[in-house]
Amino acid sequence: MNVLSMHALIGAYRPEGAEWTDELRQVLTGNIRFAVDFIRAHFPGVEVSEPQATYMLLLDCGQWLAEHGATIDELLRKGVEVGVLWQDGRQFNRPDAIRMNLALPRVRVEEAFRRLAEFVFI
Repeated sequence: MNVLSMHALIGAYRPEGAEWTDELRQVLTGNIRFAVDFIRAHFPGVEVSEPQATYMLLLDCGQWLAEHGATIDELLRKGVEVGVLWQDGRQFNRPDAIRMNLALPRVRVEEAFRRLAEFVFI
């Protein structure tokens, strides 16, 4: 843990940090709902469910990969090429999955999903 993370954690658990923590939870919940709804509406063949107790989203891309004759490496590379940095699911024993961090401002989440819809999951 770095120094800034440590002080943020300490602050979040103090009484005066409760307001910040509540606001953070609202942002994360909104980002998760947006992402799950967007994926279900725009990425056929990609399965997702709302995460519990985390802001990391797991996209199961197995069906999409099979339908498009693509590999997970190709899909990961396409995302990175358009500025969406995501994580390979293989290190979590999910060979056809991608993990996404949703702990960022909503405008960034929306931009990432716009790029994915326009350039990657086509």
